[in-house]
Amino acid sequence: MEQERTSESGSTPANPLRRWWTVGIAAAAVLAVVLAIVIAGGGDDSPDADPGAVDGTAATGSTAGDGTTDATTAGTTSATDPDGTVVDSTQVSETTVPTQTTLIGATSVPGVTVPFTPGSLDTVPVETVVTVPPVAIDEVADAGTGMTFRLESLEAVEGEANGPGEIAGPAVRITVVATNDSPSPVLLEGVVVDLTYGAQNTSASPLSGPGALRFSGEVAAGATATGVYVFDVPVDERGAVSVLVSYAAAVSPVVFQGEAPKP
Repeated sequence: MEQERTSESGSTPANPLRRWWTVGIAAAAVLAVVLAIVIAGGGDDSPDADPGAVDGTAATGSTAGDGTTDATTAGTTSATDPDGTVVDSTQVSETTVPTQTTLIGATSVPGVTVPFTPGSLDTVPVETVVTVPPVAIDEVADAGTGMTFRLESLEAVEGEANGPGEIAGPAVRITVVATNDSPSPVLLEGVVVDLTYGAQNTSASPLSGPGALRFSGEVAAGATATGVYVFDVPVDERGAVSVLVSYAAAVSPVVFQGEAPKP
């Protein structure tokens, strides 16, 4: 039998393969420790973490009766240097942030505010219409712009009801003549003729006929145009009537006052 070789000290030489196994196991243990530290440090970024929390304080929300959701956050936000030194700190306390607005007939989207401008609900003063001094039924009224008006005739007729809300009955038909003494044509599309009667200046209801013909188009310089209007006026209220004629919003209306004919 061959005798084993021994070293000068009399011991068996170390096995090189066994040494490499030992180094590998130690490296694997170090790597496992490092991974455990990394995983533990990244726990705040997990999906289960509350996105509304600041330094561990969760955000609470409430929904108002009008559909507006408010989020209230309390806590402290801070930034640090790599060595852990705090370089900035901002205190957040009782901050209400509207995150949702709901409108009637609109789709509610969380986190999106729907642009909406409500009315001011302020009281708007009503301006009184200023007219030129009234003239008699048979006189010419001057609007002060080169336009003049006169009532060619007032007639007692039996009113015709062809439009919505009209009621046939005793009526007054008025023929209005407009004369343009200005150097330019004047539009008549916006002419308004109204009649009031009685002590309370009650506004008479317009009727479709007979023979009603509203002003339209324009009247040339130096020319005349005619319009015919029919109003429902009670027979016993015709002792005092006022006929108002307005052809432009920026021009004061003219007014005729007098007695309307009876059947």
